[in-house]
Amino acid sequence: MPKLCAPYMNKITKKIWLNYIFAPALLVLLLFLIYKQVMAKGDMAAQWQALKAHLNPETLKWFVLVLLLAPLNWTLEALKWQRLLSRITPVRFTKAFASMLTGMAFSLVTPNRVGDFAGRILHVQNRYKLKAAIASMIGSIAQMCITASFGIAGLIYYNLYFGNTLSLVLLGLAVLLAFAIIWFYLRIDMLSRLATKYRWLRRVNIALRVLRNYRKADLGYILLLAFGRFLIYNGQFLLLVNILGAAVPWGPGFLMSALMFWTLAVVPSIAMLELGVRGYAGMSLFVTTGLTAASLPILSGSYMLWVINLVLPALLGSVLILGLRLGKRVE
Repeated sequence: MPKLCAPYMNKITKKIWLNYIFAPALLVLLLFLIYKQVMAKGDMAAQWQALKAHLNPETLKWFVLVLLLAPLNWTLEALKWQRLLSRITPVRFTKAFASMLTGMAFSLVTPNRVGDFAGRILHVQNRYKLKAAIASMIGSIAQMCITASFGIAGLIYYNLYFGNTLSLVLLGLAVLLAFAIIWFYLRIDMLSRLATKYRWLRRVNIALRVLRNYRKADLGYILLLAFGRFLIYNGQFLLLVNILGAAVPWGPGFLMSALMFWTLAVVPSIAMLELGVRGYAGMSLFVTTGLTAASLPILSGSYMLWVINLVLPALLGSVLILGLRLGKRVE
């Protein structure tokens, strides 16, 4: 009996180490590094006063624009999900939207948001759940295609002005990664054919056949929506940091913002660490490269964007989860 329990206990031990020991320790380290960078840029009190000075009625209209762009961002993601589900079973936009919000609630508390698909398929009939989970993978890969492509642009800019050996190596790896992701995405139906050849995939062979339902036009449409989302949250971030007084130029700022989101996408993290990773990445790319001397606006903008685009929809999704648990049907 103890031998049978050993693998299970090992998994529990690993989770305890990851979630309750390693993650908090790494978070403390990240916060300490952020603190050092903030303090290195001058008087903390002066930075705080400058930040408050930029929060005035004149900047309010731009902040309202940031807030209005958030529902548009969620809408584009819901449209992606609706198109993906439509190749499995007909679905209303309102139900796709509710499903997407529930997915965001799950994604906020799982490593690299891998729980997103689990939340989404709660709204899908049981016989379609596995196919829907596979379909959600297509949407994630499409977003990664866009992030990886613009990450290359950011790395090229970084190497032109601040490059070193490590950044050149990262650029090469980023190009290979982007090529592999885009190639796989455009040939996503290939996975359904591989399922018949490999025994370990045969159990999900029937579900993987759904990949054959997506034509090039569908994949192009999903990529277009992913591109729209990328433009929105990059624009939101630059608006926020400039509202708060960072004075980041839009051209270089967009490229550094793209590189920041690429970094967030490729660096593994869990919910507890995400704020630390966001803050440290933003500080490293914007402040240390000289695009701005103001560190607090970068930190504040990063955290505000996280709340607006992730926490708010996750809260809405949590309410929908409660409705599902109470046996209510979400249409």
